[in-house]
Amino acid sequence: MLSRKSLKMAFLAGMSLFLTEAVSAKDAYKTPCRADAKRICHMDNDVKAQGCLKQHLSELTPACKAFISKQ
Repeated sequence: MLSRKSLKMAFLAGMSLFLTEAVSAKDAYKTPCRADAKRICHMDNDVKAQGCLKQHLSELTPACKAFISKQ
């Protein structure tokens, strides 16, 4: 039978894995275009702003331009 301390440790380990996955999922939609999307398109969601960003290629940072060109 597991001790109380072992159960607490198992619970904390499980929670840390869950929280790590939640943060990773949130960051999955960040692209090198985040700042450009805010600056040029006035949008916080750089994934949704891709249409606008494509219309302003000459104004993009090099990293964002490379990212958009791959899309």
